[in-house]
Amino acid sequence: MPIRKLSPGTANQIAAGEVVESPSSVVKELVENALDAGAKRIRVILKKGGLQEITVIDDGDGIPSTELRLAVERHATSKIQNIEDLDTVHTLGFRGEALPSISSVSKLSITSRQCREEAGTYLFLEGGTEKSFQEVGFPAGTRVIVQDLFFNIPARRKFLKGLAAETAKVSRTMQVLALSRPDVSFILEREKGILFETSGDGQLINVILTLLGHDMERNLIPLHFTEDNYCLDGYVSDPLFARSNRSYQFFFVNGRVVRSKTFRESLDKSYSSLVTSKKYPLAFLFLSLPPAEIDVNVHPAKTEIRLYREEFVRSFLIRSLNIAFQTGKRIPAFSWKEEINRVKKGGNVQPGGEKAHFQEEIITYGARENRFSPSADTPVFTKRTPVFTERTDEAFLSEKSYEKSPLESGENLTLLTKPLLKEPFFEVIIGQVFETYILLQKGEELFFLDQHAAHERILWEKLQQKNNDALLSSQIALPLPFELPMDMAEQLSAKIKILEEIGLELEQFGNNTFIIRRVPIFLKDIFHPEMLQDLFEELTSKPLEKEDFQKEALLQLSCKAAIKANKSLTFKEIRSLLQQLQECRDPFFCPHGRPVFFQMKKTELEKYFKRR
Repeated sequence: MPIRKLSPGTANQIAAGEVVESPSSVVKELVENALDAGAKRIRVILKKGGLQEITVIDDGDGIPSTELRLAVERHATSKIQNIEDLDTVHTLGFRGEALPSISSVSKLSITSRQCREEAGTYLFLEGGTEKSFQEVGFPAGTRVIVQDLFFNIPARRKFLKGLAAETAKVSRTMQVLALSRPDVSFILEREKGILFETSGDGQLINVILTLLGHDMERNLIPLHFTEDNYCLDGYVSDPLFARSNRSYQFFFVNGRVVRSKTFRESLDKSYSSLVTSKKYPLAFLFLSLPPAEIDVNVHPAKTEIRLYREEFVRSFLIRSLNIAFQTGKRIPAFSWKEEINRVKKGGNVQPGGEKAHFQEEIITYGARENRFSPSADTPVFTKRTPVFTERTDEAFLSEKSYEKSPLESGENLTLLTKPLLKEPFFEVIIGQVFETYILLQKGEELFFLDQHAAHERILWEKLQQKNNDALLSSQIALPLPFELPMDMAEQLSAKIKILEEIGLELEQFGNNTFIIRRVPIFLKDIFHPEMLQDLFEELTSKPLEKEDFQKEALLQLSCKAAIKANKSLTFKEIRSLLQQLQECRDPFFCPHGRPVFFQMKKTELEKYFKRR
């Protein structure tokens, strides 16, 4: 094949592949342009999750009418003039690729006016080709409208996700940008209305609480450390608000959001000195350093960086975070209970108390159902407070009556024979060790059974039974609220009807707040809002259709509902557990694939004691 020079259109579309992947990447590039233009208020409007149209409006400096056409040409930028400028770059964008890349794969219109100009200028391009250029009336600032993204590249368009998923990705992008600039007001809208709006008052904590919810406020630790022209600011959470994934970890360097192994590993190492569980702290970490000591020109999306003093940065982060986790002072907490009591007495709703209207409904509902007395000292909203009474020995899992079992502690146990097991796998219950494992004996063999894995297998098989009304029927719960990040809330709202089919009834209040109305009956003794928050974080991170979504939800719930390690069991509870395990189709592994038990022969034990 002969070598040919690519046409400008083809070259631009290829370049667009590095910069424009989805509506969220378009929003990122356009909003960063607005920030570089000095905007203090940025409004993003989506139609069909950005698949149909994206509008970004800002009150920044605007583009001069004489330079608007130049702005949509490749490598045209006002941010740098030569290679040396990269050592001192302070702006988010500098390559001059965003607008030409976007215009080459969409129908793009730009309307802009600088404050010193008397009129604005309108430019419209389709697939990178100019269709209109004219003078228009327009306020100072810029408006960019992107329509029919990838209309001319069907192969790229088919890889985009559905409406909820793309909206969630844009929401996540906007959250990150809002966190990076607390001094700027960000507004995200869609057809149904405003998803979120930040005040732009310059207070990072207010942005965090607006985007991610007030529940976390009492567990955030503020940071401020300086050393050798390096400064670390932000917040981390204590173990009480650790999450099951890294979705709540945000890293910024000189105001730019980054993906950084150095940050991640430093955070993990510092946190592991405090706890050993597989949980991750919330983190909003801002590192400031001299521009010459960072290379931001590593990736077209500019989310990857190179630190010239990486080991120093790692050491600085670990030392700072260790101090924060060990001695951190919590910020004052917002109290829903105090807010509701105050509102009931006639007071106005305080900032952060926007949801008091349905919190009052909670009190009314609870009193009507005689579930609790709404007195001042009732810990209705105390985190980790169980909704129902604590589990008792007699309430453990089984629907069977314990009294029907003729077995007593330590007696030989005869269970129904199952074809899979061929015969009972034990004869004597020796007892429980480490409050986690059940020790059994059969002839000259010992069996060590993991109580959590066994219970998980039992629940999972019961939940797999069709029309299992006993476990999946709903039970009324105290209508407790919980909040999710905007991107997760958007995806969960589209799954509410699906969750109802497995006994979990939710109601959405506002954009990112939900109320739990009913829960499956098998959760009745151990349910609390944080359990479901963890569940939804796991589920919204996976692109699942209806049946797979329900299956994964039940799998996660069976794990959360199963009796935990370090839980002391009575012999009556152990017998019930073993009887139900014997009836399982596959009692050898939990739903995640971990073994339920293993065996050790008497001869193996004798070898340890040199008897053989």
